[in-house]
Amino acid sequence: MKIGLIAAIAYSINVAYCASMGDEQLSWDNAPESIKKGVEAGVSFHLNNPDTTTEQSHEEWLKDKAENGWVYGDVKDLANKTHPNILPYAELPPEQRAKDHLFKAVVNLLKDLPDPDDYLELSHQLVKLQQQVLDSQKSTTVLTQKQVVGVGVRYIHKTRERFYDHLYGTGLTFEHGVTVILPEATALKFLGHTEFERVDANENTEPALVDNQVSENIEQKQKEERQQEDIIFDEIEAIKIMRTKDAVKEYIKSRYGDEIQENLKLADLQAIAIEKVHSFGVI
Repeated sequence: MKIGLIAAIAYSINVAYCASMGDEQLSWDNAPESIKKGVEAGVSFHLNNPDTTTEQSHEEWLKDKAENGWVYGDVKDLANKTHPNILPYAELPPEQRAKDHLFKAVVNLLKDLPDPDDYLELSHQLVKLQQQVLDSQKSTTVLTQKQVVGVGVRYIHKTRERFYDHLYGTGLTFEHGVTVILPEATALKFLGHTEFERVDANENTEPALVDNQVSENIEQKQKEERQQEDIIFDEIEAIKIMRTKDAVKEYIKSRYGDEIQENLKLADLQAIAIEKVHSFGVI
């Protein structure tokens, strides 16, 4: 799911860049599945080869196009599978090479984005953790190290006393030398760094936290995302009820700074405005 998300963002930025040059492209939602798979393949290539050059990125794109039956053509034609950029990288004009630079920059920027699937797994494990704690409290049994569900993680940086997690979205604060019990999927992320060590269940260490804080942070994040989705939905509905082309053009100009001179249909102008909302948010 993470690759699909990065692909959608990279593609939408490319659509916006093309629009700035007067080259209107289909939005991600309306793009054919074959195009989406090609973009996702490009994202996977960059994630697996972080030091790849833009020229190598273009060569990988050419390979994908060739495998799917695309050939060179003066205009991009989805039906006939022709594309003017099916050329050696050195023969591309500078504005077309810029697309490869943009694509690489976006993927490198978002490569550490948490995978949405991880949140689902994390939530599931947190429910199990919380239920075990509740069951333990009801039976008046003391929660021992052997009864703790999860993996012990200890922060051991040599100079810093605490670590604030802004990388994986948990919002946790780790104190030096203090053991924190985390769901396995979350613990493994931190244990990939040398500043953390695993604490085995048989160590005589009282865990500092059985992680309700992570659950609260995720719930808050999900609430904020739903609120943002509601704002975007309302904005798109407002665009859809605009009844004149001038009104839509003025909206695009005032919100996103783009002045559209072409004599387009009202529906086409609304589609451009909606795509800008998806790409840049509500401004």
